[in-house]
Amino acid sequence: MAAHDTKPEVRISKGLRHYKVGYVSVQHIKRATGMTTYYSRTPSLHLKGDWLAEAGFRTDTPVIIAVERGQLVIRPAE
Repeated sequence: MAAHDTKPEVRISKGLRHYKVGYVSVQHIKRATGMTTYYSRTPSLHLKGDWLAEAGFRTDTPVIIAVERGQLVIRPAE
């Protein structure tokens, strides 16, 4: 009887994803003159796709990112 009350588990299309760290340009402006002094590159990683929702990360889901050497662990905030 309990089987009727359970939801089927959503299947994630691919369990392993390959991405590449890119960068975003940051413009540095001298306040006194308002002129750009230089641009710097900051590492950036953009995650997007339906697989995020499949994994439980719907739009506006707050997340916690645990940062360790060589890995990032992303979990929904509780």
